[in-house]
Amino acid sequence: MSTHATLAATPRTAKRINTNPASAGLPDPRPVTDYDAEYTEVGGKSRITITLRQPCVIRVPVWSYIDSQTGEGVVPSSVTVTGNKTFVAEFPGIIPMSVNFVDAPYQDMQVQNFQGGFVRSGGKWFRAPK
Repeated sequence: MSTHATLAATPRTAKRINTNPASAGLPDPRPVTDYDAEYTEVGGKSRITITLRQPCVIRVPVWSYIDSQTGEGVVPSSVTVTGNKTFVAEFPGIIPMSVNFVDAPYQDMQVQNFQGGFVRSGGKWFRAPK
């Protein structure tokens, strides 16, 4: 009498799929949007207009504006989205001349381009350093 050998399937290990490029150690392929910042004074209040270089979905950006003498962040009293490429940060009065640097947050979910990319993070001067 012969016995039949039963073949058991070899157990498979679950293949881990990387869901984003960063977890795979690759650079993020989404395009990054740059911006320009312009300072104006209207009605005794400081305004900083951010103009994006390409259309984006803009929700409620909370960007800081840095005082280059003290290193402290200054937050506007209101932010108004005026289109898919611009928003205006308004301050309650005139900000000091030493407040002259925009600090865009890293991968800000409040401002994203239509390909899912982000605004270039880090800082940008909007008037000459004092």
